[in-house]
Amino acid sequence: MRPPITATTGSPEAVESVGLEAILGELRPTPSAYLSAARQIEAAELPSLRSANVSFVSTFTSEILRPYLVVESARRGLSVNPYFAPFNQLEQQVLDGSSLLYQSEPEFVFIATRLEEMASNMVDRFLTLSNDDIDRELAQIEERLRGLVEGVRRHSSATVFVFNFAQMRRPAGGLADSKMDPSQEGMVRDANQRISDICGEFTGVYVFDYARLTLESGLNNWADPKLWYSGRIPFGVDAQAKTGKRLASCLRAACFPPSKCLVVDLDNTLWGGVVGEEGIGGIALSEDYPGNVYKEFQRLLVSLRDRGVLLAIASKNNEADALEVFHGHSDCVLKIEDFAARQIHWNDKVTSLLAIAEELNIGVDSLAFFDDNPVERAWVRSQLPEVTVIEVPENPMGFADALEASGAFDTLDISAEDRTRGDMYRTENERHQLKGSSVSPEDFLRQLEMEAQIGYVGPETLPRVAQLLAKTNQFNLTTQRHTASDLQTMIESGAVALWLRLIDRFGDNGLVAVAVAVPGIENLGEWSIDTFLMSCRVTGMEVEAALLGVLTNIVRERQGESITGKYIPTAKNSMASEFYPAHSFESVSGNPNLWEWSFANGAVPVPEFVSVSFEPTT
Repeated sequence: MRPPITATTGSPEAVESVGLEAILGELRPTPSAYLSAARQIEAAELPSLRSANVSFVSTFTSEILRPYLVVESARRGLSVNPYFAPFNQLEQQVLDGSSLLYQSEPEFVFIATRLEEMASNMVDRFLTLSNDDIDRELAQIEERLRGLVEGVRRHSSATVFVFNFAQMRRPAGGLADSKMDPSQEGMVRDANQRISDICGEFTGVYVFDYARLTLESGLNNWADPKLWYSGRIPFGVDAQAKTGKRLASCLRAACFPPSKCLVVDLDNTLWGGVVGEEGIGGIALSEDYPGNVYKEFQRLLVSLRDRGVLLAIASKNNEADALEVFHGHSDCVLKIEDFAARQIHWNDKVTSLLAIAEELNIGVDSLAFFDDNPVERAWVRSQLPEVTVIEVPENPMGFADALEASGAFDTLDISAEDRTRGDMYRTENERHQLKGSSVSPEDFLRQLEMEAQIGYVGPETLPRVAQLLAKTNQFNLTTQRHTASDLQTMIESGAVALWLRLIDRFGDNGLVAVAVAVPGIENLGEWSIDTFLMSCRVTGMEVEAALLGVLTNIVRERQGESITGKYIPTAKNSMASEFYPAHSFESVSGNPNLWEWSFANGAVPVPEFVSVSFEPTT
């Protein structure tokens, strides 16, 4: 769950007592207002915000972004402590392990460069360059940026964001640029693709899409010549605020898991009008205005589903009337099968949201609620503050922007499991039917015909593993929130990190479980389980026993004498409390949440109803 946003004006005590909502509610979009708000936030003690050290190295003056970054991060649940290196000190800061950059103990590092400083000939003298010259310039940019990323990685496990390049405001070829081969615009795209490729080579390194940000606002509106010539500041006032917001959004996506499920209303949300009163032919849903507005919003929801967001319905309606739209309206983009859960009745929305969370076996704080009715939104906020309630504008033409601006589904990685999550939940109904018809739990598990594929965490699986580490709460023994970079460092230091993918007779459940064990510091034979977690989607199928069996066997083969597992209780992981005693671990005297397995007993046995295949090189 994201931390609640609280804090505000005056002394630290006053700021905390009044609440952050007050200061943000009074915030005007001016530099002086942002500066004042940032000072108050930095002076206050705000324990509800998650702290984050953020550092910048850049080829231009970036400290102008500080107030916007502080305020917009606080709006998103973060208390940032920024460090801005002097401009044009990239290598001096990055390659020196004792530099002020590393003394700031960064959790996040932004490498912000412009093409104008990285390769001035590509900007000023582009028409004089041959194709070979351009290739050499691009190679030098690539080499320098890769060296900077490698430099950060040598001295820090910080998450790194690399700015890509904005297009030229005035292309060297003018109107003829699009006809040139290569064009200057194409050259910039090539450079940005190389930046993307560099980021893909490293764990925990991402593109900060500065190019897209500038295009969204318009290149002619981005910079203020006076600020650039007087202070090497490439942002105008409006651009400063927009950059601060985008930076804060990236930090939020890195620090907090996205919502898992979007719960939507139907009438005047997915279509215009009330279907129960106007009938299927009377609602607004078509290729013409205003129906095309709702149809376009439905297309956005389909796109969200394709990237792994679960969709659900909470509507006060006659179910038959609502289902008729999905089954019979030719312009309805969404199909009823696109929804993992639905609550269509006359009960209140809070009851519906609780039922959806229970049906999908996810936390209530994993829900985001989108309803055109402000009364319904206020009721959900008051009763379920952990739900992300998206503020919906009156005009449906603003629905898509409101959903995007909420940041509820922002994520830095999209895995293969994300893309198939909707289908996975649909097959879950078939498993429930089988379970209901089985004579015993053992009979049900055998009939599932489960195959557990297990392997070492590597470059291909690390993004999905890091995703599970960040967002799994219920079956999570320790809730250790390692980043991808942290986990890579642990593996290089001797940790055993395993993933498990589960396939059964109904389909592929995807990569659903992770285990990490580390050797002892003083006695290498005394291992401990740092992380053991499993997606709630497969709880009750007992595949966790297969992962534990393989993990303990590997540790035994590495001369382990014993392995200790810890259960750290949280508000959400009680279902995992009996995991270790259920698998015959012995309790450690004096600590009720610490359990030990001695390899004098061999490894933990793998259950016979699961077929296990181990892929050691993956």
